[in-house]
Formats: sequence, C-alpha cells, structure tokens
Amino acid sequence: MRLLIVDDEYFAIQGIMDGVNWEVLQFDEILQAGSYGQAVELLERQPVEILLCDIEMPDESGLELIEWVNGHYPDTECIILSCHDEFDFARQAVRLKCLDYILKPVRYEFLTEVLGKAMETVEKKHRQSALEDYGKLYVESIAQSRKKDSIDVVDTVVDYINQHLSEELSVRSLANMAYVSPDHLTRSFKKRFSMTVSDYILQRRMTLAGELLRDNKLTITMVSDCVGFGNYSYFTEQFKKYYGMTPREYQNSVRKT
Repeated sequence: MRLLIVDDEYFAIQGIMDGVNWEVLQFDEILQAGSYGQAVELLERQPVEILLCDIEMPDESGLELIEWVNGHYPDTECIILSCHDEFDFARQAVRLKCLDYILKPVRYEFLTEVLGKAMETVEKKHRQSALEDYGKLYVESIAQSRKKDSIDVVDTVVDYINQHLSEELSVRSLANMAYVSPDHLTRSFKKRFSMTVSDYILQRRMTLAGELLRDNKLTITMVSDCVGFGNYSYFTEQFKKYYGMTPREYQNSVRKT
C-alpha cells in the first residue's frame, strides 16, 4: 500500500517521517511531493491508496489537488493536514469526501492512528471489491453454462455458496435457505459433485484463495478473511493440505510468474 505526503514545507514532511510509527503501519512505499504539480506527476506514474495533503501550497491548493484526485483516482483515500481551523475549509473537505481533517501541529501518535484507520478502510474496500468481482464472474459463468431454464436445489445452493464464501456456511443453514432437509441436500450434492456440501465449500474457498493471492493489493490475512477463515492458522493448515504449500509460498510462486 502506498502513501503520498504533500506539503510545501520540507521540515513538515521530515517531521512526519521522523515522528510517525511506520513500523506499526508497514506501508509498502511512502512518496513525497512539495507542490500540486509534483504530486500530480507522481500520481500519474503510480497511483496511491492514501493521500496526506496540506492545504496551502505555492501553486494550486491542497483542496484543488484532492478534487483532481477524486476525478482521476476515486479510490484514493484523502486526509487533510492543515493549520487552518476554519469552517469553510472543513466544509470543502466534507464536500470532497475526505477521510479526515487534521489540524497542525499534530501529535504523531494521533497521526499514526489516523493513518492506521485509513489503511483499514482501504483494505476493507479491497476485500469487498475482490469478493464482488469474483461473485459476478462466477455467477456469469454459471449462467452461461446452464442449458436448462429451471434452477434446481443444488444450483440454488451453489449460487449462494459462491456469493457468500466470506460468511459462515453450514449444511443446515443452506438447507433451510433452499427449503429442503439437510439429508436431502447432502444426497443431492453427493450425486452431483461426488462430495459433501462441506467439501464443496472448502474446495470453492481454496480456489478463491488461490485467485486472490495473485492480487498484490491483498495480504494473506485479507485473503483468509475473504474466504471465510477467521482463524489464520487454520486457513494456512487447510491451504497447505489443498495446494501442498503454505499461502506465503504459493503467493511468492504465482507473483514471480
């Protein structure tokens, strides 16, 4: 995850670099710019997930920069860091959908906390986006492959499973959703897939995990949450059984290709 700090005062940026607890935040890259023009040039080369920006700058203002970012990179979360305690600036920040408006001088412990929350917001968006994209693709593929007009019980449950892999799934709850008994659902799944409902869910989760681990924006913990494993250790154990390697080993192998 990348952070861009924009401030025309060198010592202000240096203070942030020295004062914030970067070990806790663990950004992949921290970029710096001293003006609107420099910031735009950097962003056009490599978009960032979080922008920390002063308002007053020598050319265009920080608010104008944020407006530009909203138009070109709407997924970037913007935070204003300013010495202006004025309602008009705060109102403009709200209009631009800024994540926060922080007044200088700022305690670096507080700024560390704000940046941490911004990272959580970005990660949540990435998880939701990844799941939505996967769900849409899977549903489309199912729709294209079906040659019959009516959808039977197994089809209904399969659709539900693949759109809710991040949630807790049980045979009983799925059977209730499809208005059949758990035994009937189990028999139907074994007849169709030669496996139990639980095995099918695990297979789909592992397949999705393998796909998501190719995405550089997602950490292994994020992928584990995306596929419904609240326990990281259990996810690693099941993943290794399925793929013959740990998530980290798999991630390194697919990202090198």
